[in-house]
Amino acid sequence: MNQQFREFVIDVHGPAGAEPIAVLERSTGDHPFVAFHGITAVNRLWFWDVLWPFGNVLLAGLPGHGPLPTSAAANWCDWTPEHFIDVGIAAVHTLTQGRPMTLIGHSTGGMIALGIAQQMPELVQRLILVSPVVWYDLTGVVGMWQRLAWSPPLLYLAVAAMFGPGQHNKQIYWASLRSFLANNDGFYGNNHVAQAIREGYDHMRRTPIEAIAGVTRVLSQTDLRPNLRRAPPSMPTLLIHGERDPVVPFAQAQWLAQTLPQIDFFPVPGVGHLPYGEQEAMVNQKVDSWLKQNPLPAPTAAARA
Repeated sequence: MNQQFREFVIDVHGPAGAEPIAVLERSTGDHPFVAFHGITAVNRLWFWDVLWPFGNVLLAGLPGHGPLPTSAAANWCDWTPEHFIDVGIAAVHTLTQGRPMTLIGHSTGGMIALGIAQQMPELVQRLILVSPVVWYDLTGVVGMWQRLAWSPPLLYLAVAAMFGPGQHNKQIYWASLRSFLANNDGFYGNNHVAQAIREGYDHMRRTPIEAIAGVTRVLSQTDLRPNLRRAPPSMPTLLIHGERDPVVPFAQAQWLAQTLPQIDFFPVPGVGHLPYGEQEAMVNQKVDSWLKQNPLPAPTAAARA
């Protein structure tokens, strides 16, 4: 394993058309880890350094997010959950060349990761979910945006009014993150968070308002429960969810914990939607121990050949 910081863009397709996807490679190694972030994030806003010793860590952006061509997110009104999941499947195929991986998703990225694991279980050896969206019933700032999802023009104006100021002023952005938190002291006192903002703010500014609005519309259409009941992913799964999440209700994590057959549920007390920032040491310790308790299967003779 070697620490890495390499950024590039891949081109993939889904039902709503072509999507450039920003990728940040954080470490190199034999086993691929692919991680999808949430609605207002970009790849540089999370580290996952706890994973670096274990393999090739690849952070993958959502459609329209980060430093992409100016045409990115032009199709935002056509985005659907199926489009995001299909784009996710295409992205992991491109990044891993079909090799089985450890798949990670936070929030919207958790929805994508669940969809990939449910539809393409042969690609996913282990699954790590952090505050994943399972169905459309969200709260807080994203829930407010959802109320206007039926009207793209009104939704755009609402997102621009609430998210746009932070794209023009770093202090406003820094303060706006409170909407996602329960443990303010843990988050704002975390030096890793401060470093991530320094490294990622410019990329966040380059995410168009249309992309945030488009993801809001996707989340308003999301309901993974029927497919997960019908064919729940059976690979080892770690579920991390803050008990005081102000965006994705804790009840969604409880439902998921009762539905997936090989799940290790780690509720984090006193924590909101960003547990890896609010209680980073605790979350990293859990991820590290879980990976060691769930080692990769030994390669077959055919794979070694």
